[in-house]
Amino acid sequence: MIAVEVTLLTGRYVATAHHDRREHEWPPHPARLFSALVATWADADEPDPAQRAALEWLERQDPPEIAASQDGNVAVRRAVSVFVPVNDARLRTGKGAVKSALELLPDGRIKQERHFPSVTPADPRVVYRWDAAPDASTRAALGGLLAGVTRIGHSSSLVSCRLVDDVPEPTLRPGVGPLVLRCAQRGQLAALEAAHRRHEGVRPRALPFVGVRYAEPAEADHGPSSARPDNAGELVVFEMPVDQRRFLAIRTVELAEALRGAVFRHADDPPPEGLSGHLPDGSPSRHPHVAFLALPNVGHDYADGRIMGLAAMMPVALDSGDAHAAYRAIGTWEHAEPVGRCRLTLGGGQVIDLQRRQPPFELSSLRAGTWSRPSSEWISAMPVALPKNPGRLASGSPAARAKAWAAAEEQVRRSCIHVGLPEPAAVAVSLDPLIPGAQPAAHYPAFVQGTRRGDGVRRRLVHAAVRFDHAVRGPLVLGSGRFLGLGLMRPATQRLPLAERSSRGSSDEH
Repeated sequence: MIAVEVTLLTGRYVATAHHDRREHEWPPHPARLFSALVATWADADEPDPAQRAALEWLERQDPPEIAASQDGNVAVRRAVSVFVPVNDARLRTGKGAVKSALELLPDGRIKQERHFPSVTPADPRVVYRWDAAPDASTRAALGGLLAGVTRIGHSSSLVSCRLVDDVPEPTLRPGVGPLVLRCAQRGQLAALEAAHRRHEGVRPRALPFVGVRYAEPAEADHGPSSARPDNAGELVVFEMPVDQRRFLAIRTVELAEALRGAVFRHADDPPPEGLSGHLPDGSPSRHPHVAFLALPNVGHDYADGRIMGLAAMMPVALDSGDAHAAYRAIGTWEHAEPVGRCRLTLGGGQVIDLQRRQPPFELSSLRAGTWSRPSSEWISAMPVALPKNPGRLASGSPAARAKAWAAAEEQVRRSCIHVGLPEPAAVAVSLDPLIPGAQPAAHYPAFVQGTRRGDGVRRRLVHAAVRFDHAVRGPLVLGSGRFLGLGLMRPATQRLPLAERSSRGSSDEH
């Protein structure tokens, strides 16, 4: 084992994402670390052959595990446009010379637009761990190179690097996952040298890399402290553009169906079971499959219930081949659209240009931790579509209504068990919202779930609060509409007085 610790000396990391100059990069990609090592080696008056051999050894290793602050523990600074003078005059004249000495001064240079997105992690350290053991000379050579690295990313991202033996638990591991990081590959050093001969350190350049998918460690690595639904998993997040954040949560199913349709159109034909949720004969799958969610602005004093983004949730238990097919379909969709956009078409021809984002996120609604934080108490952000009709909740005799409400609570309880969770200790249901920003169940369009015969069943929608005896880790999505965003639950921020919340709500019958 060999591990490298990178400490951000200013506490900030400034680097742009390779696919969008306005977006930040986090954590620092392994290929950036490798390039910093190469730059340190090449800047020496006489580059050391032993260090070159160490770099060639490192490029042959599998992608490293990474320990870095994640999600809600990283503050993102919004990137703004900055116009700066071009440093090299040849880049703007194309003739290799300037017209006058005044053009060499900052005021005389043409200014170009630049962006400097940055992140500030709670822990300024990032640790990369390779499961390989170099010999003593290679280890010593890498240690010498690391001591000379002063920055990674932008020149303002000052760092201190060293080899370490005390390695924290990884937060990211290579494998099937939503996060794509640039990593070094065999021949990386030679490719960097060839690129440098072309750009000479002044012309535009592109970092050679191989894209590797990363994900959080498997649920088993988190220990037995919290259960997790069998349909929970990583979120592939698509941010809603600012001028399109006017859809209330009541449009959840419409938007989720549009997202599902866009992914299906770019998937294999027919889509695999883990993506489509159906067997080849059209019957429903009995295994967890990809869900399509809307992520609303709920759960705080200023929440307004608007949808901030959409997400495809990849269950941890999803077959690896089906997971690859799902990610491949999303990637094909991205490449079919303008750069940085995923075009979504709604009924009536309305078009939304979504942007697929990678963590950390500026908006809390898009952060995985907002929806997956371990908690023993959960509240619905979207109403739950009950698997069976409980009866009339807002009309009839008191005894009939009491029976219907008890049946609705039982359906929520069974929905928890259906996704692999223990039976809740307490359940309460309501037609009214239970957290700020959530919309009344009666305001949602009727949710009609189709059957193999082509007809459909209208599902009752209710808001719910549940309490478990032990912590549950999300995302938690319950009920018959869970694969289209209904029943999305949010961890409670304080203990719920469930007995008081069983007041049944005052909304009209839905």
